[in-house]
Amino acid sequence: MVRNFSRIKHKHRSPQHLLKQINALQDHMASLSDDTLQAQTAVFKKRLSQGKSLDDLLPEAYALVREADRRVLFMKPFDVQVLGAIVLHEGNIAEMKTGEGKTLTATMPMYLNALDGKGAILVTANAYLAERDAEDMGRVYHWLGLSVAVSVSSDEQQLTVDEKKNIYASDIVYTTNYALGFDYLIDNLSTFPSDKYMRPFNYVLIDEVDSVLLDSAQTPLIISGAPKVQSNLFAVSDNFIRTLKKGPDFKLDDEEKNVWLTQDGIDLAERFFDVDNLFSVPHQDLFRHIELALKAHELLKINRDYVVEGGEVQLLDAIDGRVMPDTKLQSGQHQAIEAKEHVELTPETRAMASITYQNLFRMFKKISGMTGTAKISQEEFLETYNMKVISIVTNKPTIRQDLPDRLYLSLPEKIADSMKRVEALHKKGQPILLGTGSVGMSEIYSNILLDKGIAHNVLNAYNIPKEAQIVAEAGQAGAVTVATAMAGRGTDIKLGPGVRQLGGLAVIATEHMKSKRVDDQLRGRAGRQGDPGCSQFFVSLEDDLLIKQGPEWVRHYFRKKSKKVRPDRPKILSRHKFRSLVDKTQCYEDEQAHRTRIQALEFDENLRIQRDLVYDTRNKIIFFQGPLEPEILLIAEMAFEDFFSHKENLQETKIVRFILDNLDYNFVGHPQAFRLHDAKATIVVLLSLVKKRLIERKKFLADFQQLAHFERMSILKAIDTAWVEQVDNLQQLKIAVVNRQYSQKDPIFEYQREAALSYEKMRSVIRLSALRNFMLSDLVKEKDGTVSIYFA
Repeated sequence: MVRNFSRIKHKHRSPQHLLKQINALQDHMASLSDDTLQAQTAVFKKRLSQGKSLDDLLPEAYALVREADRRVLFMKPFDVQVLGAIVLHEGNIAEMKTGEGKTLTATMPMYLNALDGKGAILVTANAYLAERDAEDMGRVYHWLGLSVAVSVSSDEQQLTVDEKKNIYASDIVYTTNYALGFDYLIDNLSTFPSDKYMRPFNYVLIDEVDSVLLDSAQTPLIISGAPKVQSNLFAVSDNFIRTLKKGPDFKLDDEEKNVWLTQDGIDLAERFFDVDNLFSVPHQDLFRHIELALKAHELLKINRDYVVEGGEVQLLDAIDGRVMPDTKLQSGQHQAIEAKEHVELTPETRAMASITYQNLFRMFKKISGMTGTAKISQEEFLETYNMKVISIVTNKPTIRQDLPDRLYLSLPEKIADSMKRVEALHKKGQPILLGTGSVGMSEIYSNILLDKGIAHNVLNAYNIPKEAQIVAEAGQAGAVTVATAMAGRGTDIKLGPGVRQLGGLAVIATEHMKSKRVDDQLRGRAGRQGDPGCSQFFVSLEDDLLIKQGPEWVRHYFRKKSKKVRPDRPKILSRHKFRSLVDKTQCYEDEQAHRTRIQALEFDENLRIQRDLVYDTRNKIIFFQGPLEPEILLIAEMAFEDFFSHKENLQETKIVRFILDNLDYNFVGHPQAFRLHDAKATIVVLLSLVKKRLIERKKFLADFQQLAHFERMSILKAIDTAWVEQVDNLQQLKIAVVNRQYSQKDPIFEYQREAALSYEKMRSVIRLSALRNFMLSDLVKEKDGTVSIYFA
């Protein structure tokens, strides 16, 4: 089920009504001196402390920031930007087209929502934008007396705990979704109060909100820890897969999202590995490695899903083509790709902590977002995040020409004709943004341009550090920029001298993307702020979207006609069924993606509940000031009850073994002490052993703080060890239950049922481990008076 949660919405005042109030204050704000304007922040904070709300302050605060923007940045927000800012404060999404000044718009809601001292966070597309915007817009916030910080660095500089404390204590924080998610997970792995640096989440404004909350929703953030024992099956499984043939040995589904061995393939595997039954329990791990290798070869493609750079496999973001640093596929899939590409295998690690962006951002008291393409998904935003999508009119009418698609039968025809278009535009000096769907296709076009002697820049996963510079030059006369879907999102392409007269920026897209939103983002690179420009898509029936995701008749038509293709005489497909094909396929893909996101949310719901309970328990223990003896005794009693609840016909030897393993290495049994048929009486005897050890610990650790620290660490170590195992198990379980749909079982129900059982088992493990840590650990006093703990 989708999590229900409520957020306080702005009391009803229409944006137009608020805009009139803000405009009415313009002259008054303009008449004030700098000192008087800057003093208003303290006035606002005082009024909040006296019972006023942020909503009450909105007209004055926005009028103040508008004037501060004018004085500090020499940019005064237009009325449409103020309308967008009002929408953002209300906890909704402002759909504002590219070039409409979303960065400046954000200064108003960020300032207002930082006044209550609880913190406001702005999430941007990448580290470069976070640093740029914090520096540029930060001048306004500093001028108005607020503190600003950036929690991410474009040069990947590592921050200390103290630095992160200062950052997250700031009034306004600029970061990325990636950095924020991992900071949250790392903060909740902390053992000591001094190591924690994050405040409770308050207000977040997400730039390119559709990219973060929709496109990235299915990719969980995972912190990996202790490596598993490295398997030697990756290389040999990879060698086996290379001997198979598509069709007789393995098959792909129509959408090429799943792959499986046929019976012939299974027979080949059993002969290759000399096993009788590939599906028997002793060979489960072998079968898993074969599946991983098969997926690595058939479903995961170089320059589309990943790149190999510096001897390392680096994953690519499926939407914008950016490299995702320090990110790996889980459950051995990353190692299977490494074996395929013949690079050194990295350790397969356990998942220690995990969260999806969906659940990360739903922890905020108020979420808002900006993008140029959200209206298409407005129902999903409302359903999942309780956010309305409000379209803001452009300050100047859009005059960009969006030309009809040119659709061809084959890829060579499309490439040839699109290059003719590029050459014609380049000849007259009009700047061109050539958008491609993959790194591989961007390299193909780059090579063709080189052959034709056309100077150009390439913006793909291999040269992200140059992104800002490439985008800045993309609007100059004669510029040709080949780019994947990333296309410098978040950075305007400004037209150079004389380019308006040439027709502005021309966007030539070499294929349609799976989502219409991504197409619109690419189109939106041209025609900013009333500039001229044009866009056109060149499509072929061989494109991934159509040949893989399209209906069967497309593949049949292509096979029938492909032998007659002549790239030197490209033929445009103009019949209606071809013209509507892209729209239908994109609608289907959007629906599929929506269902997948909902499924991901449902899968993560059980983990979210467990994660919240575990993190809440950890925080209570970390920040608990009093003695923990009552908790130790309660944990012991519950551990004993767990032990007896799972044992029938209990014998004295089993009880003694339990004591030796968990309570006292030197215990000598007393038969008369145990009433084998009276569990409660036996528990009383066992509790006496715990109380005795508690007295011994108190005598040894005379300092209260040392005793409290030992008790706290005994419990936290038990929780952390069991939770790491649980997170890793749930990641593996998620993969395992997906295949149960083929046996007519609901994967979500199966996952949630087994996850709940696993959680109860984990709680029992935590109780017994915490008890064992307290009872059996060795404590050694060092010469300097400190105590070293050697856990059992």
